[in-house]
Amino acid sequence: MTRGFFIGAIAGLACALLATPALAFDLNSFRSQHGLPRLKATAALSAKARAHAADMARRQSIDHNGFYERMRGVVGSFAAENVGVGCPTADCVFKLWAESPGHRANMLDANITRYGLASVMGKDGRRYWVLEMGN
Repeated sequence: MTRGFFIGAIAGLACALLATPALAFDLNSFRSQHGLPRLKATAALSAKARAHAADMARRQSIDHNGFYERMRGVVGSFAAENVGVGCPTADCVFKLWAESPGHRANMLDANITRYGLASVMGKDGRRYWVLEMGN
């Protein structure tokens, strides 16, 4: 076996391991690693996330515009929102949020019990992400 083939085989194996679903980064695995209970994905929060992601993609801007109005009547006493742009996958955006103190705190808040995640591709070719969380 040549050295180039050996290095290529190791790189291929590393890529295959990184793509394994069990190793994928997601909200519930992140919370589990920190001793917190799993969250339930809900259609209502997913719809709110999708609407805000579509609005941000249309405007080509990331923000929390209308957050309180969006969450009114959908969550109980607590709500949080993470937004992002540019990541091609949920795995990517969750990793970025986990590295940001404010986003990380939202994902690890013990008050949340439900969530909704959505992304929309903008005309600018960038993917806009919204994670809505509440109780």
